[in-house]
Amino acid sequence: MTISWDPDRYEALPLPHEEWGQRVVNKMELNGNEILVDAGCGSGRDAALALSRLPRGSIIGLDSSPTMRAACERRFIGSAQVKICAADLMETWPVETESVDAVMSVAAFHWLGRPERAWEQVARVLKPGGRVRIDAGGEGNIERLLAAVDAVSAGDLLPLWHYAGVDETIGHLRCVGLTPIEVNLRIAPAVFQTDVIYLDYLKNVVLHRLSDEQRTQVARTMGDRCVDYVRLEVFAAKPHSAASK
Repeated sequence: MTISWDPDRYEALPLPHEEWGQRVVNKMELNGNEILVDAGCGSGRDAALALSRLPRGSIIGLDSSPTMRAACERRFIGSAQVKICAADLMETWPVETESVDAVMSVAAFHWLGRPERAWEQVARVLKPGGRVRIDAGGEGNIERLLAAVDAVSAGDLLPLWHYAGVDETIGHLRCVGLTPIEVNLRIAPAVFQTDVIYLDYLKNVVLHRLSDEQRTQVARTMGDRCVDYVRLEVFAAKPHSAASK
């Protein structure tokens, strides 16, 4: 299911994604001269934060959404440090093999029905010794919200998200030759201040295809203006040599 993203409306919302992105960038521990891939860069908010830590480095932003890429290009207009590319993360990335120092991704991998294909690309583009950090929806993500959607018979209007667990993810990492360092699930509910903001968030971020009436019914069923997020947080590295795997 293709989602038509509205970057301006998306950016105007109180996004828990900002905190997720800050966690990822802060934990990257960038030295300032890395080449970094932002896989699923969206409008470039997280890339902008990362760029502030890369005075001598550069960023390659990858995204499949034309509207998000356009917003990202506007954000970095005139910057020689940032390159934005169209990419399906489950296909071959437009990045040279063993050419980048780090990969990050925020709230993107759970959109991939075959996340192992994206992990193959992470392993391919990283230099030996390179590292990757991602945040994505993980096993158990939005279970209450999905149950509320089913209660209004609207489950067929949802994208086919894939919420991977710890063991599955570790298996993917090891299969492509990456070394898991930290892989965990973090409960991170997002609660919104008003019904209006909550419904606007559901419309523009989570429940795009539902009608206004269906979203209102879902919100009423939830009863607490909450999106019950569970985050899959992954930190892994590419070994310096085959012998170190």
